[in-house]
Amino acid sequence: MQFKALEYLEAIYKYKNFTKAAEALFVSQPAVSASVRKLEEEYNMKLVIRTPKKVLFTPEGEAFVQKVMPILDELRAIESEMLSKSRNQKKTLRLGLSPTAPPEIVHGIYQHFLPSLSDNEEVFFDEGGAYYHITKITNGEVDVAINVIPENIGEFPVASIPLYQQEICLLVREDSQLAAYDKIPIQMLDSTPITSLGASSYLPKRLEMEAEKRNIHLKVASKHLQQTSYIEEILLGGSSGIINVDHNNTPRALYAHKPLVTRPFQEPMFLDIGILYRKEGHMQSLTKKILDFIEDVAKHCKQP
Repeated sequence: MQFKALEYLEAIYKYKNFTKAAEALFVSQPAVSASVRKLEEEYNMKLVIRTPKKVLFTPEGEAFVQKVMPILDELRAIESEMLSKSRNQKKTLRLGLSPTAPPEIVHGIYQHFLPSLSDNEEVFFDEGGAYYHITKITNGEVDVAINVIPENIGEFPVASIPLYQQEICLLVREDSQLAAYDKIPIQMLDSTPITSLGASSYLPKRLEMEAEKRNIHLKVASKHLQQTSYIEEILLGGSSGIINVDHNNTPRALYAHKPLVTRPFQEPMFLDIGILYRKEGHMQSLTKKILDFIEDVAKHCKQP
């Protein structure tokens, strides 16, 4: 029995869908299917049943996964605690950053937090969307992330500290017809090709929710897992995208892309931006240190 196979089964139980489980874990769907099949062969027992709408667990599979999940949580907590107590190993902070993380916080980390670290402390940065970081935090691969706080954050074993809000804007080329508008009527998205970030980002889901409220059918031209290809598609492909911004700063993701501009919607939409970290388990001193630092910077740079 492999640890990864149990994590795959846990994800399938959570999402009731092989494809969504694979997207959440950032692995291929065939890898997840093969892993579950191997578990079933190992125990000579059917654990899951695929149906057209969702994955169902057999009684044996349900009982098995219910016993496995607390063990996985305990193993992650033990691993985290042992690493933090090891005298011979560096204290490592795995910090997640959104591509649109507030510049004042990012600059503060580079200019003040990193220089304050001792010789046995180090920071690794991991950039990605909100759901990407939630998955990484849940799996113990990221300690803290500065990102969007999704409305359904309560569904995950992740705690959040809201800091302030950013507005959702349309991202377009400066020479496009849409750039001529000061504010974009959201109804225009009914006829505007949209390029979208993939399952790792909360933004597309939020836009879908807002569109559904107004009976708007989004025309999704392409989906991207990485911010770089997402921006390139808007630059070269003629479609539009969305991005969360505060109007005091240019988003970090756009520093090198002057031909791109943002336009707010007529009916404003906002996202909570803040800190994400694991709800339970041991918190190492370096994690507590960055939490205090980020909150302190946010207090001094509070937006109106």
